[in-house]
Amino acid sequence: MLRYFKAYIWVVIFQTLTVLLYSCTTHQEKKGFYYSIPTVSYLRECPAYDCQVVTEIYNADKVKFIEKLDTGWWQVQSSRDQKIGWIQPELLSDNPIIPQNYYVTVEELPLRSSPSSDIVSRKMLSHGDEVQKLGEKDDWWRVIVEKDKAIGWIPAKMVSETQPKQRGEPPKTDEAISETPPSSKISYYFVASDNVKLYLIPSLSSQIVKVLKLNDKVAKISESGTTWIKVRYLNTGAEGWAAARYFKNSPVTDKNQIVTNKKKLRKKASSPKQKTPRPLDSQSLEPEGM
Repeated sequence: MLRYFKAYIWVVIFQTLTVLLYSCTTHQEKKGFYYSIPTVSYLRECPAYDCQVVTEIYNADKVKFIEKLDTGWWQVQSSRDQKIGWIQPELLSDNPIIPQNYYVTVEELPLRSSPSSDIVSRKMLSHGDEVQKLGEKDDWWRVIVEKDKAIGWIPAKMVSETQPKQRGEPPKTDEAISETPPSSKISYYFVASDNVKLYLIPSLSSQIVKVLKLNDKVAKISESGTTWIKVRYLNTGAEGWAAARYFKNSPVTDKNQIVTNKKKLRKKASSPKQKTPRPLDSQSLEPEGM
């Protein structure tokens, strides 16, 4: 009987040690950092889908494991903004993820808060900047900028999968045809016409980006030849091309300074009127001498 009791005790001890060892191993595996798999995921305030979103995490973002619940939810901390929240572990990988990055192909590219050229620019991206695609709408992409994690919208055609070779010589696009790089000093001008159309490229047949009004202030970005300049409307960040003659260094204060499209018609010189001879008065005539 004593022999069976000792055997039972050893079985219990062995099972207890096995459980403890497994528990320690499992806890050890959960420590450390994990990486977000989806393009966009959410850290929530509590472990449920109807809880408020604390922050967003993006593909390849690193998070730090904090704890695990029996319901399967993990509490983690985002390495991007240090915020803590709950997420399902199926959305995380224990192996680092290399994201698909794209590169800006134009000299300057506004990062906007919405997919429209009329929306104010949040910041300006430079040629060669890396971005990661988060979503898309029509011809616009929602991206996150690699260098500072800023988020916004850009036209999809302004980025490429291949990294530009030289920063100073970006590939030519529709907005970079015969474009002279801007100088380091920013020049400001005022619209000198009642309505000035900004075009997508320096051509009257291209898409109209915005219509400027008299005395609107703009910043010159670049120029194409001597007739076209590319400007940025300071109030909204909208950019486009217009004829250089529609801009002046100072606001228009007199209607005679306004530049118009109308060609002045030359007045035809009137032919000189022929003078009709004045009839002679019969009383002024004197009789000839006899």
